[in-house]
Amino acid sequence: MRGVGRRILPLLLALLLLALPGCGRKEVRQADLQQVYDEIGNRTELPAMLTLNEQRIRNYYGIDPAACRQCILAVSDEGLRVDEIWLIEAADEKAAEALLATARSRIEQVCAETKEYLPDQYAVAQNAQALRIGSSVALFLSPDAKEMAEIFTKAFQ
Repeated sequence: MRGVGRRILPLLLALLLLALPGCGRKEVRQADLQQVYDEIGNRTELPAMLTLNEQRIRNYYGIDPAACRQCILAVSDEGLRVDEIWLIEAADEKAAEALLATARSRIEQVCAETKEYLPDQYAVAQNAQALRIGSSVALFLSPDAKEMAEIFTKAFQ
């Protein structure tokens, strides 16, 4: 039995050492969200967009921009289009998770609002993207949502 213990102990220590690097948090590179927004505008077909001020962001979405490190919310200037872009760096990961939930709720809300009355915009809302990387959250309600999500994701690599 002693011989087996001598062989197992080094094996267990080796496994432990291999597992330790995975225990640490991987640091996520931060992105300049204004640059991400500009890149989206250069690579996709955006309608005329209105960038919302802090008061409107707070009133319409319940998001406190003062609690965010970076915050860009833009909506379509055309009343019958659902296009929205949210690019937010939250103060911390807990706030980011709450913002992601808010973004997903927003997609559900837009789907409910457009299902019966604007079938083309309902299709856009169904393909919307809400994602989180580290403490940054994005929402893309757009026919180009998938490409926008790829641009956002690449900004953190």
